[in-house]
Amino acid sequence: MAYIFSLICLSIYLINDVESLQMYVTNNGPSVIGSKITFTAVVTDYSNEFLKYSFYDNAQPQHDQSFINSTGIMNWTVEYPKRFYEAGEYTTTVFLMKNFIGIWINVATSSTTFNLTESLNGNLRMSQSNKLRPNRYVSVNQPVIHYVQLPDNEMEFLKRNASKVVTYWFKDCTLIDQTTDLSLNYTYTDLMGDHYIEALVVADNLPLPPLTTTTTSTTTTTTTTTTTTITTPKPHTSSLPPANVTVLSNNTHKLVRRSVSSKSKKVGSPLNFVCYNTSIVPIGDTYTYGHYQETISVADPVATINITGLNWLQHGDLLRLNVKYSGTPPFQYCVQYKVGQYNVTGNETCNTMSTTNSTEFPLIHYFSGSDQHTVVVIVENLLTKNVSRATINIYKVTVHAQLSVIVVPVVFCLLAVILVVFGIAFYQHRSRYTIEVADFDFGQAHLDYKTFTERLRDSFRNALNFRHDDTDPLTSNARYDSMT
Repeated sequence: MAYIFSLICLSIYLINDVESLQMYVTNNGPSVIGSKITFTAVVTDYSNEFLKYSFYDNAQPQHDQSFINSTGIMNWTVEYPKRFYEAGEYTTTVFLMKNFIGIWINVATSSTTFNLTESLNGNLRMSQSNKLRPNRYVSVNQPVIHYVQLPDNEMEFLKRNASKVVTYWFKDCTLIDQTTDLSLNYTYTDLMGDHYIEALVVADNLPLPPLTTTTTSTTTTTTTTTTTTITTPKPHTSSLPPANVTVLSNNTHKLVRRSVSSKSKKVGSPLNFVCYNTSIVPIGDTYTYGHYQETISVADPVATINITGLNWLQHGDLLRLNVKYSGTPPFQYCVQYKVGQYNVTGNETCNTMSTTNSTEFPLIHYFSGSDQHTVVVIVENLLTKNVSRATINIYKVTVHAQLSVIVVPVVFCLLAVILVVFGIAFYQHRSRYTIEVADFDFGQAHLDYKTFTERLRDSFRNALNFRHDDTDPLTSNARYDSMT
């Protein structure tokens, strides 16, 4: 009963561990045959307890090794000598184990594939003005450093095994130089030209020179002096496991030399296997080689940016500038507007940029404020980026109104007021002194004929008669007619 209970508890414990511990494995391959490959196992959600890592590869002869460590990361480095292994794809598997009541139980498993290659890996890089070129474009009339960038493990392999490393450099299928440091300094003088560049790295795998002893004897009548000089080759380096790792097993298998294929037995000059050739270069089994190719384009960088136009503006005026530059199109540009003085750093960037093939563009902008501003212009092509600026000053002017603008409206307003007042007074006066008289004596009425001018004169005389007396406006000469 207790045994069954223990199995149940163990099962629950294992299920929880499998769910909590996750592991993934990586490697630094691909790598040339003869070099070392490092495999890295990483455990997530690690809880600071001892774990057992068991590494296995499927190469023949096989490698396997186990470590016990209290860390969530474990590295395993394996060397694959050229005389025992062939190029191809292989797999390494890691078993992660935890200790439960003295028993190591597997809680996670992960694998990674890696490639062993006949030739060196890496890439052909180019730098100009101490900057790595991000693309295949280089500037005209400026030195270009071409170099082969090898992985660290392959560089270590060459240091330990190659007695001589030579790099042959080709431009458009023509040998232009050979170097011993994996690099070439070359200047291109033809603008807008494309070139096919090849680098063939050949490493001699012959053994390093053995110890040499030189003895010089000098004999005199009294004494004999012997001087011995010993030349020691560069010692081999080896990687050891970390101090906090316990190595449980390091199985040694019987190594069987691989058969050399007929292709690798061929020996030929490396100069015969270049010019757009992507196949393996058969130059002998005692050599390690690498073949690198790149098509580069020679272009002109963006030259100095010239910004012309008025930089003193009256408030409300539009900014009108013209931006000119030179270089190889296409170009990308953008404009930034800064308040006040601004010093460019050359690292300015824009989220969105416009594209053009022209070497100039107009710049029109309106500033709402009356302060100092800085216009920053960024222009770049496939080679370089250039940044320039222009300071813009906005000023205000006090505007004085013209005399006619003030006098004319005021005069007409006064005339209008006078006319209104005169009209009101005229009608009030007329309504006060005008009395209608009914005269029914039609027979005795004597109407004098008057012209229009006389009637108008009499109307003005009557309107301007401002007599003020308390007498009856009707005179004694007024005639009162009565009906009899």
